[in-house]
Amino acid sequence: MGSLVVPVENTVCALRRLAPGAALRSPSSPDLRVLARALRSCSPAELASARPGPVVRAVLAAQARALDRAMTGLFGSDAPEAARLVRAARFSGRGSRLSRVRTEPGLRTAALGWATATGARLLADSLRGVPLVPDASDGRFAAELAVAELLPRAEGGGKALVVDGRAGFLEARSVLVGASGFRVDIRADPPVELTGDGPALAVRALWWNGLGRVTDDLGHEYLILRKDPEGTGVVRHWCHPRPAPGAKVLRLESAGYRGESLRLESAVAQGTSAEVLVKRELTVRLARARPAS
Repeated sequence: MGSLVVPVENTVCALRRLAPGAALRSPSSPDLRVLARALRSCSPAELASARPGPVVRAVLAAQARALDRAMTGLFGSDAPEAARLVRAARFSGRGSRLSRVRTEPGLRTAALGWATATGARLLADSLRGVPLVPDASDGRFAAELAVAELLPRAEGGGKALVVDGRAGFLEARSVLVGASGFRVDIRADPPVELTGDGPALAVRALWWNGLGRVTDDLGHEYLILRKDPEGTGVVRHWCHPRPAPGAKVLRLESAGYRGESLRLESAVAQGTSAEVLVKRELTVRLARARPAS
């Protein structure tokens, strides 16, 4: 499964009632700082209309960095547009890559083709010289950029709490509290189903996407910094900050399952994958916890 990406909407919701003790980072650019403040009162989908200028500048800067990397030939893909861009950059003049894009017609044409093919709409509009108007997808991308710079680093170590929590196929194995956050290990044991598929049989397996939301009984919410399955059915979640003083219960909301159907045929096994909209809430009681260091 690899490292799982945390939905930006969950982080934005958590920012509005974050548990005390949270230590957020400050984004590096002024535009991302403006967007980070705006996300405390608007959703990612509203960001483009609420702060169009910072959204355009943040997204355009990210797309320009991606173009700069693609021009080296060390990043990107083997798509025809990428290959043309690399060739044009290789035979262009000296100086900054991005400044050459605007002054050399051949390189500009290759860059425009690459931007159009990769969906870098604002960069393509900038190269065409048309007005830059952000849409909802640009706002969401800008929100992802801001959130990525806000979140603190995931930490390890600390003292384990005594936990008690089960819900259906989910079981809380441990809560490990560190200096600025905690780690929750949850074992997921979803069912495997054998069904008929015409003349053949099919195995339908489910696997868990991890937690989508963490709150406590005091009304606070916690940031999910990272989710990482260790390959044994246990998914580790790094959360921030530490449980609030006086909190006795953590409510862990599942992000749902994915399902895979595998046909059992001797010749060819055909597989498909689709979302399974099943959500469960796991309640972890911390009343019997030992004091954390």
